Amino acid sequence: MTTDPRFVRSADALAEAVLALASEAPIESVTVTEVARHARVTRATFYNHATSPAALLARVLERDLDSIRADFLVRVAGDPTDVEHIWRESELTLVDHVLRHEAVYRQGLGTGSDAHGSVLSTLLAGHVEASLVAFAQDRGAPTEGPEATRLAMAAAFVGQGTAGAIRAWLATPGTHSAADAVEVLLSLIPPMWFAVARA
Repeated sequence: MTTDPRFVRSADALAEAVLALASEAPIESVTVTEVARHARVTRATFYNHATSPAALLARVLERDLDSIRADFLVRVAGDPTDVEHIWRESELTLVDHVLRHEAVYRQGLGTGSDAHGSVLSTLLAGHVEASLVAFAQDRGAPTEGPEATRLAMAAAFVGQGTAGAIRAWLATPGTHSAADAVEVLLSLIPPMWFAVARA
């Protein structure tokens, strides 16, 4: 089965448009009309690709995040004795992803009394949480019962904490060092996850 080149072109144009607009304003305030106009497509074409600007942005960013998770899990499976080094490199790749889209994440993770920040916060937290659950299950962790519940809670805790830590990091003035951010993130991971890594 081949993909219609027009669909691919409009998908690429919409991806560029939503990233550009999300770097200027929180995605929650971006409209379908704005994305379609920026991508030079119709609203109908937009809806052939996504249900909302937020959903489109999430899908565009998830390509990177899904690749980061897949690479981490494959590398751990290939060399389970070097989990901590692989984990560090995976965290660095995640932080590099954030820096590549720094304006988007800075807009999307901003604090305040409005509703901004929920989409990208949920995206980052969900990525970390799903990665940890998959990692634990690949290491033989149970999928049901009290221990599975404990691991699910711990994964959610780290996911939400990572999203919050990245928000705080981006909110600080000055140059952002990926290496420094990774050191802090690793220092905040509960020791139980490294016990899972060594199991």
